[in-house]
Amino acid sequence: MRRTVALALASLLAWAAPARPADQEARYSGTVVTVDRAGGLIVVEGMGPWRVEGGVTQLERRTIAVGPSTPFVKVRRASGVAPSGWTGDFVESMLEPWQVSEGDWVTVTFKRDGGRPPAIRITVVAPGGP
Repeated sequence: MRRTVALALASLLAWAAPARPADQEARYSGTVVTVDRAGGLIVVEGMGPWRVEGGVTQLERRTIAVGPSTPFVKVRRASGVAPSGWTGDFVESMLEPWQVSEGDWVTVTFKRDGGRPPAIRITVVAPGGP
């Protein structure tokens, strides 16, 4: 009986869960370790998915394809009231293409496509506070 209920519940949850198409947007944040403008790639190292081996958190490197139309955006905290009306809110400004360097902290928005993910947007986080 319990097994029947468990199977029925699992099939109901699978049916009710939102679909995750292969081209769904995802984000990955971390430190830029490689910028290969000629090859159209950046490599970002971060802690996701979380893995610990031998008591040490393992970093993961992801290679992201950057296309000619991929926008680069910088975010920094406002020193006062931001255009949103919030004090210290993040303010975005556009960057020229490929204005990213090794050591920059970035969030890359990309499409899951099963292969090397193409970047939709690269957000460079300005260090420090307002």
